[in-house]
Amino acid sequence: MTLLIKHTFLRLFDPLLGIVLLFLIVLISSGGTVSAGNPEFYDKPFANNQWKIGRRMDESKLRYCIDRRNPDWEVAAEIVDAVAGALLLEPQRYVVTSDIVDEDITRIYAIMLEHCDIHMGFKLIPGLYADWITLTRSYYNAEYVFVTADPDLRTLADLEPTGAIGPKLGTSAHIRLVSYVKALPAEERWRIFPMGTSDLMLKSLLDGTIDVGLVWAPTFWAKQRQDPAYKNIHVIDPTPLPPTTLDVGALLLSDRVFLRTAFDEAITALIEDGTLTSILEKFNFPARIKP
Repeated sequence: MTLLIKHTFLRLFDPLLGIVLLFLIVLISSGGTVSAGNPEFYDKPFANNQWKIGRRMDESKLRYCIDRRNPDWEVAAEIVDAVAGALLLEPQRYVVTSDIVDEDITRIYAIMLEHCDIHMGFKLIPGLYADWITLTRSYYNAEYVFVTADPDLRTLADLEPTGAIGPKLGTSAHIRLVSYVKALPAEERWRIFPMGTSDLMLKSLLDGTIDVGLVWAPTFWAKQRQDPAYKNIHVIDPTPLPPTTLDVGALLLSDRVFLRTAFDEAITALIEDGTLTSILEKFNFPARIKP
């Protein structure tokens, strides 16, 4: 869950160093957002009245959080429900609600203290999480995809040098694209117009501002399910670029080592017996399972 990211992105930083610096202050999740730009991000946060939150006594429940701003929240909920069943625990869901895009990390810490042991939907980016956080193993792997409204365009290589690409700003796929384009001769370079949000990118495809978009595949999947206006936008082959993929897992507080180990073991068992594959197939979800 897709949290711990920054959703408010606008234009291309040039030179490439600007993009890299932006990426390093952003934690990217599969959907919702938490700002990592504050100096205190890597320190353990302080939640108001946290001394009033005692240790819970009911150990028969698996308390988990999902955020409906994340595109995969329905899939994540089924996965963690299956984990609870494998651990012989009763699943207890807490739905994170917020009208804001840029979430404060202290609030996430408070939510974890009070409402959930596991927070679903985080991109597993090495080295970008604070010490007070621990992450599970991945339960799926997904990629950033190039999409277009042009029915004749089937691969990125077929896009004319005058074509315009609109990546979601600040992602690892955006950085890879810019690195590739900068290595091309000037006359062969596509125009790059980074987009602050996936919604803006998809609307720009429909109105012809850009020819190709670059978006997290689960986000594109969710948008097509929610809005028929996007039904004619399709994924194209990323050649000549390799696919940019990321693992997705869950977040826990770092002192929940036993639960993290149990969660990981349950995920492994659910992969081996085909349960997770069945869940992805049920939703026609654009991800794969890694053993």
